Amino acid sequence: MDARTPPPEEAAVAAAATAGVGEKLNAFGLARRRRERRRRIRRGAIGIAALLAIWQAMSVAYDLQLILPPPLAVARTIVDTLMLNTDRWLYGPNIYQHLAASFVRALSGFAMASALAIPLGLFVGRFRSVREYVDPVIRSLYPIPGIAWIPLAILWFGLGNTAVIFVVFIAEFFPLYFNTEAGSRNINPILIDAARCFGARRFTLLRRVILPASLPYIVTGMRIALGGAWRMIVAGEMLASQSGIGSVLMESRYQLRATDLMMAMILISVVGYATERLIVGTLENKTTEKWEVKVL
Repeated sequence: MDARTPPPEEAAVAAAATAGVGEKLNAFGLARRRRERRRRIRRGAIGIAALLAIWQAMSVAYDLQLILPPPLAVARTIVDTLMLNTDRWLYGPNIYQHLAASFVRALSGFAMASALAIPLGLFVGRFRSVREYVDPVIRSLYPIPGIAWIPLAILWFGLGNTAVIFVVFIAEFFPLYFNTEAGSRNINPILIDAARCFGARRFTLLRRVILPASLPYIVTGMRIALGGAWRMIVAGEMLASQSGIGSVLMESRYQLRATDLMMAMILISVVGYATERLIVGTLENKTTEKWEVKVL
């Protein structure tokens, strides 16, 4: 046996000690993540409770029940609406049909924008000659507000789903494109050169280097775009549709029913947050675990 080779007994003890240290580190990391999760939940709950307290105080102190109904009144309206046991529903289909219509439109626009903006951003970010042609065109369209496209969408597609989806697509395209293009353009050249030295070409380079390195920017762009989709879906449905949560907001304003209006706003917040966590959060967890990248 080589003098530098430890006896089998010592090697077994060292391996066991190493395994024990690894288990302790894993347990420590898991406990730390649990503490951080509990801390975020606790602080988030405190923040929401403070907001509700301020809301309640303003509604009562300034006698604003007609235009700023207190939280409990809005909560009762939400429960009655979701349970479908309200006798004063004036907005056509029930709330689930309105939410489903908005959800489908938002996701359709998001999927179309992602399918175009992300590949285009990756391509433009890597090729300067293409960027010099394409980037000025996109930047010249970017300052146009999303709501300004609504009249044109109505003129092209009429009232209905297509017009609203088009407006959502326009609003989501720009944050997806700009973030993806920035991520693709700012990749460290050393990573590209190292991959080429190991024989990576074209699709392999895109899949193994460019896409993982751009992922933090892409995820950030998707989070911004999906939040913007719910803001734009309301504007589009207010003007170009007779269904969806935006139409409920508009009709409740006409009826001077502040409780229904705030109920619709809260449902938009809840559904939008859940959608972001379901889509972007899941993608973020899967990709960061697989590729070991840190999202911005």
